[in-house]
Amino acid sequence: MESKIFSYKVEGITLEPASDLLSISPVFDRKEVLNKLKDLFKDDDYKIDERTLDYKIKDGQLYIEGVVAKQAEAKSIGFMMGK
Repeated sequence: MESKIFSYKVEGITLEPASDLLSISPVFDRKEVLNKLKDLFKDDDYKIDERTLDYKIKDGQLYIEGVVAKQAEAKSIGFMMGK
């Protein structure tokens, strides 16, 4: 099975200081971001392995990292019956 790793920069989701000890991001919908990410790989027949998703903050910017795998063609098994 062909696989790739990815790192996706989520535009507009950056940490802003709320106090000296706390930084907060703006509100965002994780499912909406995930759907955008799935659309990026759909044309290449890759599917995101959601178990591998990792949300990371680098320099105050949100990144989503994980693994995508090539969709294997479904194989069908047929049975022939004779009478």
